Amino acid sequence: MGAPYAGGSISRAHLDQAPEAIRKGLERFSTYSSDFDVSLDRLMPYDVGDMPRAVAAPVEEFQQHITEALGAIRAQTDAPIALIGGDNSITVGGVRGAGADALITFDAHHDVRDWDELGPMNGSPVRQLIEGGLAGSRVHQIGLHGFANAEPYARYAAEHGIGAVTANAVRTLGIDAVVEEALVKLEAAGATQIWVDFDMDCLERALAPGAPAAMPGGLWPSDLMRAAYRLGATPLVTGMDITELDPTLDVAEASVRAACSVLLSFACGVAIRA
Repeated sequence: MGAPYAGGSISRAHLDQAPEAIRKGLERFSTYSSDFDVSLDRLMPYDVGDMPRAVAAPVEEFQQHITEALGAIRAQTDAPIALIGGDNSITVGGVRGAGADALITFDAHHDVRDWDELGPMNGSPVRQLIEGGLAGSRVHQIGLHGFANAEPYARYAAEHGIGAVTANAVRTLGIDAVVEEALVKLEAAGATQIWVDFDMDCLERALAPGAPAAMPGGLWPSDLMRAAYRLGATPLVTGMDITELDPTLDVAEASVRAACSVLLSFACGVAIRA
């Protein structure tokens, strides 16, 4: 389902145009992955289309629309959901609508800005979820950038027991080991339904010019593809979102095609579920 919404964007980027761009970008891809030796022909995907474009809708109102829409889908099927945004504030609606009790984020940022004064935004979904009752021990963040977060946000994450792995650590440990560790820790914390947020600004800026907040030294698209495949294959994962992609800033469709690759890799993982 597409969530063409940018009302929570701090930078006022054109993130609402991403669902259409990703759908068009998928036309450039095959349905077989030689990396994973998986054909998507075995799946029966269903595209419910986009949420109505609501440029001026308040963030919490749009989040509630997503919650209700995904709740209606979940009432009919337990198939994994792919929510294509949109700014990162849509993650709140994804988690709630899918009934998830845990979250993995691939993000350069902690997304724990104080939203009491300014209201919820794309810089605050993790804090919003925690203050709404999600246990910090059931949040695991991967790809954090060394100079993308103010110290108080890092302290907030640590104080609330949020798991945090920097992009630098991913380069040392490898994405496979980092994802496995996240799953082990979330299961140990009692997670039963995991939502995954792929914020495209976790990528190396040179490889993701369409991600407004991407920084030098981020993850590589191949990291996200491997992670998406592993998580798609995980029965505890109830759904995922792709956020923070502005097609108007993209160069040679590099960012859009990276997003398409993540979506298709996740689908390949779903295809091999027992």
